[in-house]
Amino acid sequence: MEMCRLLVDKNNKSLSNHISKIANPKEKDFSFLSQETVYASKAQHHLRRTMKLDPVAEYYLYEMAYKNRAIFRKSISSSRENFGYRFLDGKPLSIHESYKNFCKRSEDLKKEFKYFIKFDISAYFNSIYHHDMTNWFSSQKTEQADVELFGKYMREINTGFSIDFLPHGLYPSKMLGSHFLSYMDHSELVKSENMIRFMDDYTLFSNSKDTLIKDFQTIQKCLGQKSLNLNTDKTVLFSEKALSIGDEIDDIKGQIMEKVHIESGYGVGYHEYEEAIRGLSEEEIEYLVNLINEDEATDLEASLILDCIHEHTTNFTDYLPEFIYRFPHLSKKIYHKCNDVTEVEELSEKFKTLLSGNNSLNEYQLFWITKIIEKYLLKTAPAGQLLALLYEHTDATNISIAKILEIPEKRFGMPEWREVYLKNGSSSWLAWASAIGMRNDTKQYRNYLMSYFSKASIINSLIAECVIEN
Repeated sequence: MEMCRLLVDKNNKSLSNHISKIANPKEKDFSFLSQETVYASKAQHHLRRTMKLDPVAEYYLYEMAYKNRAIFRKSISSSRENFGYRFLDGKPLSIHESYKNFCKRSEDLKKEFKYFIKFDISAYFNSIYHHDMTNWFSSQKTEQADVELFGKYMREINTGFSIDFLPHGLYPSKMLGSHFLSYMDHSELVKSENMIRFMDDYTLFSNSKDTLIKDFQTIQKCLGQKSLNLNTDKTVLFSEKALSIGDEIDDIKGQIMEKVHIESGYGVGYHEYEEAIRGLSEEEIEYLVNLINEDEATDLEASLILDCIHEHTTNFTDYLPEFIYRFPHLSKKIYHKCNDVTEVEELSEKFKTLLSGNNSLNEYQLFWITKIIEKYLLKTAPAGQLLALLYEHTDATNISIAKILEIPEKRFGMPEWREVYLKNGSSSWLAWASAIGMRNDTKQYRNYLMSYFSKASIINSLIAECVIEN
């Protein structure tokens, strides 16, 4: 969503002032709002439930994390390492680099020790207990006022429900989730020679199976004290012989390399051979696509498969809507792949076919298709039809529709779509997005509608201020 970014860019002082009033017990009219529940796609058509934060709630999370950045510390012991999700020289670490370092460290330790156990926590973010997180935050020697506001935030954004309150996907949320588990890193009850962790992904290393088993059970008991349980399907004991999808992809690439015979010279019979790469056959593409269906296929491996098909086909555009439909969890990755697409009219027609059919599409798919249209396809002939199909789609949700409404597009009757929500006195994502979608309209028209919109709530007024001053 562009809304939060725009408000932070244009109106961050107003957001900070609003949060300070929420923190003030005397300001009875100010509080954090209950957040919208959304669902992101995971592999095998599973869904990840989380919350889409409004601009005030999202800004607070980043402001809180940066103010208290000293509590997100590097591991003290080289044999108990916690990778990623912390600050370095005042800036957040790159997650991709941290994860690569975690994987490399894991491979090095597998060579050093005879055995390992790998495991993770089941539905970790959805299982954390509100008071456990607040107590941890308090134990980090944070200011009492910050602790009280933190507890209020966690309580109010989830309407008082004590679990399933921590938003997924945001860097400060991940820092909280990662460092909340640091009590296990410091436990003297764990005897294995080495333990590494990336968020809730653990790997223990030892030359003794007995030590590993004892530690594995000790950790389960300690996590159980926080009502956390392991994902039994992903536990690997002592060794693994997982399908290497990377090797499968390399094998396919090796098969499409061919030697091309070239005759050159002046009739002297001189011959050269050059390596060339032919395009993937339909059978090879289908084989690669089916690899994404494998339980073992990680997001990285799925990206490698998409990269391979992208590099070695001339009709990659034809596959993009099909990929989004068949593999919802890849929707965001496909959005980024569209940066290389030149056949935008063809891609628009493909999406029109997908959206016009009786295809069931979830919120995550609809959201990222809208993002693709906004960034790459607004100048194509079917753009208006695509937005209308998304707006009226039977599976559309408040968030997927809000994503459409915040696009600053004045064609296709969209100003009238927005006007409904701006005039009906509501304070919701549909109204907020409609206001943001007006940011390129004439000043007179903006001010006219903002005068109605801003009266509905305090957050409406914050957003109207940003739109009027844009």
